[in-house]
Amino acid sequence: MLTGPRDGYDPSQVTDMKKISIVVPCYNEEATVEQYHNTVADLWDSSHLSEHYLRELIFINDGSSDNTRDLIMRLSERDQTVRYTFFSRNFGKEAAIFCGLKQATGDAVVVMDCDLQHPPAAMVEMISKWEEGFDIVEGIKSTRGKESRSHGFFAGLFYKMISRMVGFDMAGSSDYKLMDRKVVDTLNTLPEKATFFRALSYWVGYRQATVLYEVADRVGGESKWSGISLIKYAVSNLTSFTYAPLHLIAIVGTVIILIGIGLGIDAIISYFQGESVGGYPSLVILITLATGGIMLSLGVIAIYIAKMYSELKGRPRYVVDEQK
Repeated sequence: MLTGPRDGYDPSQVTDMKKISIVVPCYNEEATVEQYHNTVADLWDSSHLSEHYLRELIFINDGSSDNTRDLIMRLSERDQTVRYTFFSRNFGKEAAIFCGLKQATGDAVVVMDCDLQHPPAAMVEMISKWEEGFDIVEGIKSTRGKESRSHGFFAGLFYKMISRMVGFDMAGSSDYKLMDRKVVDTLNTLPEKATFFRALSYWVGYRQATVLYEVADRVGGESKWSGISLIKYAVSNLTSFTYAPLHLIAIVGTVIILIGIGLGIDAIISYFQGESVGGYPSLVILITLATGGIMLSLGVIAIYIAKMYSELKGRPRYVVDEQK
């Protein structure tokens, strides 16, 4: 049963209330999209948010291959606060988020997932923090929910690495956050197409606060993140937001040079002492290290060159098929 705004609630007739836009990226979420909508609609009434704020639900369908598109259209027909954008194909979550930011018209914008692992109830505290004067309210995970140990380990390692590289702590960070209109306008002016939303919301500055939340279980469907996709996501975001991998190349090169110098000195000393020079093992080690370092360096440089090439082509982040 779909639930829309409460009886008599016509947002088009209200002009003295602030508006909260909620951006919801969707990819194959047919099992969750209706329940998500109903949960947010119920929250708006039960927490009395409807007495003070208009809501705008913006679903971004990122090329779903299931019934997500039709369900969103049905929601839009029954609830006039629902808007949507349908991509022509799958362009990725980052593109969906920034498309939603472009479409949002609210005084504040909340970005959250459709699977209800981002608990909508946390929005009440986020909005309260925003009213206190904070421009960005970050949703921080108090726990990581049900995930494999390997997933948790590599996720933790990734955020430790990127926190060191970008200069601020991103432990527990997520895409779940509220941003003031001026923050959204700032993000919308950024010309780059290879984006990392979580880090950019820190980078822009402004007055920030945090809200802790527990990651809930998915209400339906399956996670879209495989081990390979998480690795690709990590590499893409590291190279999109920091030059640290390029600095690492210089460090690796320096280490290999020092090893080579050490082996060279050892060979010279052995020669003058009349001892035989263990050339073959040393040579194999040096060649292996040098070759590995060169290949790693070329790979990292190639990633940056590919990103520059992609930016120079000037293609849009996404292609819109239908919009309301």
